[in-house]
Amino acid sequence: MSSIHVMTGATSGLGLAAARRLAQKTDSLIIAGARRPENAIELKQAVETTRLEVLQLDTSSLASVQEFIAAVKERIGSRRLSSLTCIAGLQILGPQKMTGEGIDQTFATNVLGHIALVDGLRDSLEANAAVITIGSGTHDPDNRLAARAGFAGADFTDAMGTAMGQGSRPDRDERGRALDRYATSKLCAIYHAAATGAEPGFSDYRVYCFDPGLMPGTALARQQNAVVRFVWKRVMPVLRHLVEGVSSPEQSAELLVDDLVLGQRRYAPGAHIEFTGKPAASSRQADDLEAAQRFLADARALLSETTSLTM
Repeated sequence: MSSIHVMTGATSGLGLAAARRLAQKTDSLIIAGARRPENAIELKQAVETTRLEVLQLDTSSLASVQEFIAAVKERIGSRRLSSLTCIAGLQILGPQKMTGEGIDQTFATNVLGHIALVDGLRDSLEANAAVITIGSGTHDPDNRLAARAGFAGADFTDAMGTAMGQGSRPDRDERGRALDRYATSKLCAIYHAAATGAEPGFSDYRVYCFDPGLMPGTALARQQNAVVRFVWKRVMPVLRHLVEGVSSPEQSAELLVDDLVLGQRRYAPGAHIEFTGKPAASSRQADDLEAAQRFLADARALLSETTSLTM
C-alpha cells in the first residue's frame, strides 16, 4: 500500500463520502475512528476490508483520543501517515451537555479532541502530509445563509470560556445558545488550522481548514422537528444547484480528497478553503492570526491540565 490516511467522522455524511472517494482514487489504507465501530456498516461496504481499519474513537473524550493515538501508532509501526482529516462533529440543539472531563460536548467533539489528535500523531506524519480541520460559514455573523437558519456567528472570547460553553449573548434562547456554541466551535477549527499552519514545526505539512458548505440530506438536522427534517432531507438537496453555499457530501468530498488530502492543489499554510476550491469567506475575527495562536496555546494548556487531572 502506498500510503496511510487517518480520518475521523468517516461513518456518515462528508466523512463517508470522503472515505469512499479516497478508496476509489488510491490503494491506500484508511484508518477511521468511530464511536461504534460495529455500526460502521456503510463505511465497511464502501472500502475493501483489506484497506480499512475501523478503530474506536470518541473525540469528545480525551481518554478515547489517547487510546486511539496509541492504537494507530501500534498498527503503523515505523510507517508514516499521509494525511489526518478531522471531520467528526456534532450539533446539539437542546440544552448544553458536558463531557465526563467537564468540557462542553460540542467544543470537545468538534475541536479539542482534534487538537489532541493532531498533536498526538504529529511525530507519525510523513513530510508533506495533509492535516485538515472542518470549518463552517456559521462562524461568520455576515453569512446570510447561516443567518436564515438562526445563526448569529461565533460567540468567542477565549478558549476557557468556550470550553465551558459560556456565551456573551444573554438575549439568546436555549436553541440560540446551542447554535452559538456550534458556530464558535467552527471558528475554533479555523483557528486550529491557521495557528498550526504557522508553526515552524509544521512547515513541511499541508495544514488547511475546509468549509464543505451547507450539505442538506446529511444527519446534521437529526435534532430538528419533523418539518425541518423533511425540508432538509428531501427539498434542499434538489435546490442545491440554485443556492450559493449549498453543496452535497459527494461534491465536497471530491475537492477535499483530490485537492487537499492528495495535494492536487497547493494552498498557503493554514488556509481556509471552501468546497469550490476558492478561499472560504471568513469573518474579521477568523482572520486574526494572533488570536488563533493565543487560542491554540490556551487550548493546549487546557488539554494538559485536563489530562493530568484524569490520569
